[in-house]
Amino acid sequence: MAPMTRKKSPGRSPTITVAEHYRRRAAGGVGLIITEGTLVDHPLASADSDIPQITPATVDAWRGVVDAVHREGAGVFLQLCHQGPVARPGISATRVMENGREVVAKADSQQEQSLADAFVRSADSARAAGFDGVELHGAHAYLLDSFLRAGRVDYLCDVVNETRSGVGAELILALRFSQWTVRDHAARQFDSPQQLERALLPLKEAGIDVFHASTRRFWVPEFADSDLNLAGWTRNITDAPTITVGNIGLVTSQFCGDGPESAGELQRRFDRGEFDMAAIGRPLISDAEWCDKVRDGRTDAIVDYTSEANEIYP
Repeated sequence: MAPMTRKKSPGRSPTITVAEHYRRRAAGGVGLIITEGTLVDHPLASADSDIPQITPATVDAWRGVVDAVHREGAGVFLQLCHQGPVARPGISATRVMENGREVVAKADSQQEQSLADAFVRSADSARAAGFDGVELHGAHAYLLDSFLRAGRVDYLCDVVNETRSGVGAELILALRFSQWTVRDHAARQFDSPQQLERALLPLKEAGIDVFHASTRRFWVPEFADSDLNLAGWTRNITDAPTITVGNIGLVTSQFCGDGPESAGELQRRFDRGEFDMAAIGRPLISDAEWCDKVRDGRTDAIVDYTSEANEIYP
């Protein structure tokens, strides 16, 4: 299950309803759940009070989510998130100007360490809550992505190193990254496999176990002269477990919008070793049993996603 912000945690603490939401998807055949972006323990992580946060005060509530998912036989990662320049007020690797005025401040060295410490503390709280792993949200122009786009791979490596030192070897560390951003779907930060390699290999060396390559359409080739998608290139470069994502099974009658039929294309890419896992997003909002129905050939019984499904919870 791909991470999807739902804003159903008043006071930033997950409720019993949140636990039931994830439990139902685990019962419906999902093998690994990645929670919605969960705020790290930092004052500028987000201004939204309904997005969940992981702190010592919320560990017990999150333990209830973990236990509910584990009872159904699935694994669960907590996605650690800081909105960075997307938040208002925000903080970033670089100063952001809009209409001639600063709307996002550039972090100084002391603030950079404070931000890294927030990820380390939050990962340790995730470990205490019983999560199988944590995923660092390094995509879509959020905080960690702002450092990546500024050429500060070293900063992400430091965060990964410090996180790994803090939680030990037993907790799986994943990284979600992307070309696109929330404000620019056509954005690109890697124009060649060589540029991608210069970012990913140091991160693997720092301690990333799994790479989650976020794309909007999984079947679109990432670079010229190859039909490999971003996850495929990531797998080839790092030889690490890789997750692909992007409009998989959004509508059962035409699985990929304007792309190829989803199940066959996904199988073809999986069979040639392009990725290890496929993340399903919005289809699981509308139908908690989506995975079981696909597995059992009951696609005619799938409840297709609509915008109204966003209001249905759990």
